[in-house]
Amino acid sequence: MREHAREAYTVLVIGPSLGAEDLAPLCARVDDAHSALPAGGDLVVLCDVGTLTRPDLAGLDVLARLRLHTARAGGTLRLWRAGPHLRLLLELTGLRSVLPSHPGSADELGLLAAHEHGRQAEQREQPLGVEEVVDPGDPSG
Repeated sequence: MREHAREAYTVLVIGPSLGAEDLAPLCARVDDAHSALPAGGDLVVLCDVGTLTRPDLAGLDVLARLRLHTARAGGTLRLWRAGPHLRLLLELTGLRSVLPSHPGSADELGLLAAHEHGRQAEQREQPLGVEEVVDPGDPSG
């Protein structure tokens, strides 16, 4: 555990996969870090998810539950080195604000550009010389 000012950092390396069976050991490590916390210190759990190869909803559920466990222990959880697939999954599920990136991390979870997840800009057809026809019997509005 590293200390920075009043914050004590614990790094949990997660990957290459993450499933429900991983939750209990991760929570135990958070509990150990919390019990070793100096008086008045704030626990910050950094989840290094850089090696998470195929993030899915089950893994996202584990991260959300780990975040809840960390908050109940009085700490905060932040993601570190989140890849584009995980960032997209966080955006699509609305969990980006619940599972934030660590400040100063190279992968700040900002808005994703369209090209990052396979979208292309919308292409519109050119108008084909449509002319408006006015009916003299219509009242003007």
